[in-house]
Amino acid sequence: MRAFFIISILLVAGNLVSAQQHYEVIAKIAPPNPDPSGIAVSSDNRLFLGFPRYADNHTEFALAELTDGNLVPFPEKDFIYPSTKPYTEWLVSPHGLFIDKNDILWVLDDGKRSGMKEIPEGAAKVVAIDIHTKKVLHKLIIPKPVLADEAHYNDLRVDLSHGKQGTVYIVNSGFGAHYSIVVIDVASGKVREVLRNHFSTSPEPGFVAFLEGIPLVFDLKEPTFPVGGVDGISISPDEKTLYWTTISGRKLYSISTDVLSDFNTTEKTVENAVVFEGEHPACDGLAEDEDGNVYFGAFEQQSIVQRSADGNYKLLAHDKENFVWPDGLAYRNGFVYATLGQWNRLPGFNGGKELRKPPYWVVKININK
Repeated sequence: MRAFFIISILLVAGNLVSAQQHYEVIAKIAPPNPDPSGIAVSSDNRLFLGFPRYADNHTEFALAELTDGNLVPFPEKDFIYPSTKPYTEWLVSPHGLFIDKNDILWVLDDGKRSGMKEIPEGAAKVVAIDIHTKKVLHKLIIPKPVLADEAHYNDLRVDLSHGKQGTVYIVNSGFGAHYSIVVIDVASGKVREVLRNHFSTSPEPGFVAFLEGIPLVFDLKEPTFPVGGVDGISISPDEKTLYWTTISGRKLYSISTDVLSDFNTTEKTVENAVVFEGEHPACDGLAEDEDGNVYFGAFEQQSIVQRSADGNYKLLAHDKENFVWPDGLAYRNGFVYATLGQWNRLPGFNGGKELRKPPYWVVKININK
């Protein structure tokens, strides 16, 4: 028994060492450049990064393309720096990014800036950009009464199989006790909010996170780490199922996009269509691939984890020293990409002390190793 136990420990240790070696640092971002969050990769491996202003109201670019290790403002400077123009004409605080099968970049602007309680109408929106022509194809505004100052529009997925021009699903993880999924019909711009403060979109009661070895208890009034509701989002390859997680929880949920995209369904019908898919490592962002695998940025384990279509989990990469708060995830052509934002080290969670240690890494992981 003792020999078996020792061999088991060695195998686990060996797997961890192996996982640590299976990533490549493709960018190290340091001030004056801001801390990245959202990430998206095109079919030909062009990589885009978002730089929100909700935690740090910086005056640098809000969206950039990573080219040969350099950050190139995208699509143009007038659209991504702070401006006095109407809020619909520039990116205030882009968070989630997603590139669809036509290589259209969809940018979720949560409209929130640090130190400002209000989210002005026109600031919270979804912008679609043709990455080849740099032309803005859509500006989809989240209007009142769906728009709320305590909302945090965190990430998005685009479903091209429902609606004349597609349907956008947005997760609202909430800066206050307001958690929901927002649905936008691209063709009409019609907006709907569903599952508001539903158990599947809300923080799990009594949630405790272990961050960098320290146990921290969920406290909405005085948070000591990033907390909230529905946060991670992914969509199945056939676009028939949407998945989500909460940032303060370990339960994975799904729903049929036939139900979610239909603006004629009642709230009760939507609630009844929610499916519990099992538990997962506590995470921020999600990604998905063409085989139905879902990827998690496991912030407690400082790891990137894969969930197969049949519900099995696999460790892809782990680095105790450097994988501090995996945030945005993206998959493309056999690789998972991640931004490592160190968001748990922000002053607001640490008695006013800035504990982030630039540079901020962007990594990619070969899923086939």
